[in-house]
Amino acid sequence: MNSAEKLISHAREGHFQEALPQLLEVARRPGGARGPVWEAAAASIQILQWSDRMVEAADLAESLIRTDGPSGGELCDQSMPFDEALLAAPAPSSTAIAERLTAVAETVPTGRILRRRLSWLAQQLTQRPLVELIPGFEPWGAPLPPSGAQHDSPLVESSYETLTTDEQRVVWQSLMSANDFPHAHDLVAQGHSPRQYAECVWMAGWYSVQGDVELGEVMLLAAHSVWHPYMKWDALPTDPVLQPTLRLVVSDRVREHYLTRPIGPEAK
Repeated sequence: MNSAEKLISHAREGHFQEALPQLLEVARRPGGARGPVWEAAAASIQILQWSDRMVEAADLAESLIRTDGPSGGELCDQSMPFDEALLAAPAPSSTAIAERLTAVAETVPTGRILRRRLSWLAQQLTQRPLVELIPGFEPWGAPLPPSGAQHDSPLVESSYETLTTDEQRVVWQSLMSANDFPHAHDLVAQGHSPRQYAECVWMAGWYSVQGDVELGEVMLLAAHSVWHPYMKWDALPTDPVLQPTLRLVVSDRVREHYLTRPIGPEAK
């Protein structure tokens, strides 16, 4: 475990604000963005975003890429969270975001993952709404088709209490896939909540568009307890603070919970 990984693990123990200055110190070390440097920068970006410091997160991503991208090192084989930091940065228009993505992409050697990703996002911004490209987007608020929800599993029609834990998980996956909020809300009203991160966040988004901030908060707090890092540098899930719909239910209570409580493997 390198120095960045140790700091990130320490942060996930609930010490995010304490670890951030140390992570930034590693992220800004000269000499090339090898493992510890870009990993520390990635975790720093996530903590900055949860601290509502979006401009700093984007500037850190851009500075690192412009400084170390031309050398073609390890950084060039990454995408997240550098791409989403630039994508979600405050800007006057989608055109301005696309221009920044393109300019930063051009500092990375041709053919590398990071350049392809940033260039693709810039191109997509000319064709799709920004919100659809920001992590965590779901069609919240969309009505069900006239024929009704199209579920992937017949278990949705079963008595929920009679199902095994695995079968209940399948039910929630099917409800989310079909965007069947009415059925899902009925389960919540009966005291049955999802046990998977993606489904909790999906429900939080629906409660957001319904104007039910309290239940949206409840779902994001439930999501915290079932989130696990995808990569060893992952400090926090970022879709709740990047996706505009979800941001509406990221209250001070939710933000404080995520920034001060152990999460992922460190919460076990």
